[in-house]
Amino acid sequence: MTKLLIADDEPEVIEGISTLVDWENNGIEIVGCATNGEEALEKIRELCPDIVLIDIKMPRLDGLQVIENAKKEGYMFESIILSGYDDFYFAQKALELRSLNYLLKPCKPKEVLDAVLKAKNVLEKEREKEALINRFIEYYNETLPILKERILNEVVFGIRSKEEIEKLFERYNIKLSSGKYCVVLTKFDIENASDTYSSSPVKQEAYTLACVNLIQEGLEDFRAEVFRGRNEIVILINSDFEFDREMMDDILTKVKKSANEKLGLKLYFGVSRWCDKIEKINYLYDQALNALELKFFADDIDILYYDDICLNKNTLLYPIDEEKAIINSLLLCQKDTIKDKVENFVNSLYVINTFNKWFIKSAVLALLGSIIKVCHEKCIDLNDVVNSKIFESILKTEKKDLLKTSLLSFLNAVVDRIEQSENKNAIVKAAINFIEKNYNKNITLESVAKEVYVTPAYLSILFKRELKINFIDYLHKVRIQKAQELLKNQNLKIYQVANIVGFSDEKYFSQVFKKYTGLTPTQYRESLL
Repeated sequence: MTKLLIADDEPEVIEGISTLVDWENNGIEIVGCATNGEEALEKIRELCPDIVLIDIKMPRLDGLQVIENAKKEGYMFESIILSGYDDFYFAQKALELRSLNYLLKPCKPKEVLDAVLKAKNVLEKEREKEALINRFIEYYNETLPILKERILNEVVFGIRSKEEIEKLFERYNIKLSSGKYCVVLTKFDIENASDTYSSSPVKQEAYTLACVNLIQEGLEDFRAEVFRGRNEIVILINSDFEFDREMMDDILTKVKKSANEKLGLKLYFGVSRWCDKIEKINYLYDQALNALELKFFADDIDILYYDDICLNKNTLLYPIDEEKAIINSLLLCQKDTIKDKVENFVNSLYVINTFNKWFIKSAVLALLGSIIKVCHEKCIDLNDVVNSKIFESILKTEKKDLLKTSLLSFLNAVVDRIEQSENKNAIVKAAINFIEKNYNKNITLESVAKEVYVTPAYLSILFKRELKINFIDYLHKVRIQKAQELLKNQNLKIYQVANIVGFSDEKYFSQVFKKYTGLTPTQYRESLL
C-alpha cells in the first residue's frame, strides 16, 4: 500500500478527504493527519509517507516550508499542494519544490483522488527505475573483480597495448600508475596438502580465492593487484622505487606466514626483475614463471628470484653410462643395487643440467623408454606397469625426491615382471591373458596371434612347446571350465551358458563339453544335485 499523509488546518477538510474517497480500493493507506505545519513535519519524520497532501496556509509552518524542510533533511516523498488562494507565487514555489499538483479549494473528491493516483504512478515508476539501477550497480560490483582479473591477465600475457592498458586501468579503478613494476607468482605446495584438499576442485578454487584475498590484505600498504593467473596466483606490484631483496623477502615472508596460519597452506614464490614500462609486464611474468620453476631444484627455498637463474645451454648432456648401469641391474634382477644407480642417474642430471627442469624430466622419460624397449625385446610383459600413471607422475612432480621415488617404484615393478617371466615365454603368457579376458568372444588363432604380434603358425608352435597342447584345445578347455561354473546356476538354460562362454551352436557346445568332461551339459548339471 502507498502511504498518504494529509495536512490541513481545517479539520472538516481532512475529514472530507479521508471519508469521501475510497482510498483502500485504490491501494492508498492514510497513515496520518496534521492540523499545523510543525505537526506535519513531525509526522513526516515519524511515518515516512510516500505522498503528502498539504495545505499551504497553516499555523507555525506553512505547507511549502514543511516540504522544503523535510526534503532538506533527506525525506523522499511526492507532494500535492492544497490552497484556497489562486496566487502565482505559491504555484511557482510549489514547482520549485517539485510538487506534482496544485489543487485549489474547494476541490472535488475525484480531483483529489486523481492527483494522488498520479503521484502514486510517478512514485512507482521512480521505484522501478531505482530498483533497476540498484540491480545494475549490484551486478556491476559483483562482476567488477572478474573484469579486473580478465584485464590483468591480458596485461601479463601481453595481449593489450600500452594505450589500452592505461585506459582500462583508469576505467576499472586498477591502482597501478607510472613507476616501476614487478611480478611475483605464487603457488600452493599441493603435494603436501591434505587428501581432502587435493582431491576436490571446488575446495581448491575456494582456497585459491581465499589466498588471493589474504595476499591482497597483506599488501594493502602497497600499490599491488592480486589475481588468479593460469595455474598460479599473480601479484603485480607497482612502486616508485625497486624493492631490494631484503624488503621483498620481508613482505612475502609475512604473506606466507599468514597463509600458513589462517589456511594451513604453504606458499612459495617466483619473483621477476623490475621494469618501468607497463607494456613489458608480460616479460616480467615469464621471468617470475622461470623463477617459480626453480622450486624443482630447491625444496627448502620458498622465495625464488629470476636473478638466481644461471642457465648454460651447452651442458644439456644425457648420462648414458648411468642408464646402462640401471638396465644391467634390471636384467640381473639386482634390486639391492638399483636404488643407488637411480640416485647416481638423477644426481648426474642435476649436476650437468642445472636449472633446466624440462630436460631433466625428458631424460627420465627417455630412460623409461629405453627400459621398456629392452624388456619388449626380451619378451617381458610390462603392460600393467606401463599403463600405470608413471609418466603422468614424472611430468607433474615438482620435487627431486619425488622424481627419484617415482622412477624407483617403476624399476622395482619391472624387476618383478622379469622374475615372473624367467620360466615362461612372454608371448604365450600374453596369448593366455588375452584368451582369459576374451574367451566369450569369437576369437581364433589368427586373431590372438595378431594381438601378440606374431604369426598364427609361430603362436601354434609356441603353444605346443610351452603348454603341450594346441591352441584350439586350450581355448576349448578354458571355455568348458567357465561353463562348468555357470551350470551350477539352475536358472540359466543350456543354450544361454553356451552363448556366454563363446559357443554360438548349442549342439556343438554339448559335443565339446562331453569330450572334455565325459558328460553332456544336462548330465553334468544333474550330477551336481
